Amino acid sequence: MDTNKGYVAFVGAGPGDIGLITDKGMECLRKADVVLYDRLANPRLLRYTKNECAFIYCGKLPNNHIMRQEKINQTLIAESLKGKYVVRLKGGDPSVFGRVGEEAEAIAAYNIPFEIVPGITSSIAASSYAGIPVTHRDYSTSFTIRTGHKCKKNEELACEHKQEATGETLAYYMGVQGLPTICKQLLAQGYSHDTMAAVIEWGTLGKQRVVEGTLSTIAEKVTAAEIKNPALTIVGDVVKLRSSIAWFEKKPFYQRKLIVAKSSSEESSLERFFINNGAEAYAFPALKTTPHSYTNEELQLIMDTDRLIFASKEGIDILFSQLFMAGYDIRDFPRQIEYISDKTRLELEKRGLRCARARFDDSSAVLIGDRWLLTSTFSDNQRVFPSHTIEIDTRYHEINERLLTEDNWETVVFPNKRSIDVFLQEWNKYSDRDPKEMSFAAIGQSVEKYALQKGFRRIDEQVQQELDKKEWMRDHEWMQLYTLDMAAL
Repeated sequence: MDTNKGYVAFVGAGPGDIGLITDKGMECLRKADVVLYDRLANPRLLRYTKNECAFIYCGKLPNNHIMRQEKINQTLIAESLKGKYVVRLKGGDPSVFGRVGEEAEAIAAYNIPFEIVPGITSSIAASSYAGIPVTHRDYSTSFTIRTGHKCKKNEELACEHKQEATGETLAYYMGVQGLPTICKQLLAQGYSHDTMAAVIEWGTLGKQRVVEGTLSTIAEKVTAAEIKNPALTIVGDVVKLRSSIAWFEKKPFYQRKLIVAKSSSEESSLERFFINNGAEAYAFPALKTTPHSYTNEELQLIMDTDRLIFASKEGIDILFSQLFMAGYDIRDFPRQIEYISDKTRLELEKRGLRCARARFDDSSAVLIGDRWLLTSTFSDNQRVFPSHTIEIDTRYHEINERLLTEDNWETVVFPNKRSIDVFLQEWNKYSDRDPKEMSFAAIGQSVEKYALQKGFRRIDEQVQQELDKKEWMRDHEWMQLYTLDMAAL
């Protein structure tokens, strides 16, 4: 084994909402060669890694350990000793019931350099998303964090009764199975039967559910609602505040489960839009960009053209880098440079190039962009030089398999026609369910018509109305996405 010591970053992914990871945590992900991630770390965060980064799933389900702790420790050591930058991505904060102490000890024994990047822990985040602040001047000046389940190693650490109830607010992690015992113990310690309690499942995500009750009723209500881990239990008077300040449930797409079909490797702004409005949204499938390597002859033909048309932002990066390596610079470019989408225009302007909206007439031109986007029929005078190919990113197979079967997805959103074809091609790899049973929404009448031709039957009126209102385009990012999608019709 190569003993060139790499580096390990233990990164807190936050409680679920990908916007709650720290900048430092995101920086670590962008540098990673390998990521070992848990079930509670939102797998959407893996999209921010580089294309060469490898993913290793360490997820644990109740009574079903995918990778034992000893194996995780060994893998961290083995990968870092290959000289790799390894990220151990953990849900919440790695130091709060995240076993970072055990894993860091294993790394330290080999003198492998490492760091611990804190994350927002669920006792603070999930309760806040449920409208329950863990402290309040009138109700609670302190709170206690406890594990909701014991293992053989920590069951002897149980506190005395007077120590168990240190804070006015108590937060129990992953305590669904042990909830009846927790309530019984608190009642035995002198808590009132009317003490308020709430259990928050999948906190901060669009599939978040909250059950309220008292120490006498909460266990029964949780069973009736079929609440499962991951879940957080909050006990104390602060639960009263939920009736007046619960805010997450008021978002327009709260608890809606939406698939956003993809046809490009760029981050889905539609997915982010719906997540920000309370939905559980997942952009599918994951795609990656494979660049084309131009020959010297191809580069010379591109430079000799009268008009150069860019069909995608990625094509600019790929062509420019290869031109520079081949000895060309901006002075060698054709006089007339054109673009298809505004996102492409902005990228050209960043490089100091004035450009015009593409016109498709009989005059000669060279087109640069995604191979699929350039398969349309052009005039004989317009030559196509694809800069890259969009391909399925197979690293997300396990993630797709888990997420597409873990939730009952209701609606699929289609940005363009190609997204429909790619979605139908990939969906059946992961689910036996007929995807056409789902409702759908589409950007543009031509895309809607194509979806109906493909067998989709029912339009999701709420989602469709949101798309048609175009209020989601007010942010400049949404406007760019819309323009790009229109170009792909």
